[in-house]
Amino acid sequence: MIRRLLEHRRYMREHRWTHAHLSAYLDQDLSPLERERVEDHVGICPHCRRVLRTLRRTLKSLMELPVEPRPSVADGVLERLRREP
Repeated sequence: MIRRLLEHRRYMREHRWTHAHLSAYLDQDLSPLERERVEDHVGICPHCRRVLRTLRRTLKSLMELPVEPRPSVADGVLERLRREP
């Protein structure tokens, strides 16, 4: 029973640490040992695996946004108002 409790406490400690470092993991701002720590936990934790997958999709979507903003309707209206006498 004590062993199970200690294992659960260790798991939860790793869970909290991993959750707090997922962004740094994706940014490659962790040491090799820290990266391995994240990968070990993500390998056994469905919640952290799901969060990591979501973060990856979000970053991919952000990277696919156009660099130059598209002209908006408001820009066209403002431009026409400036040209009117």
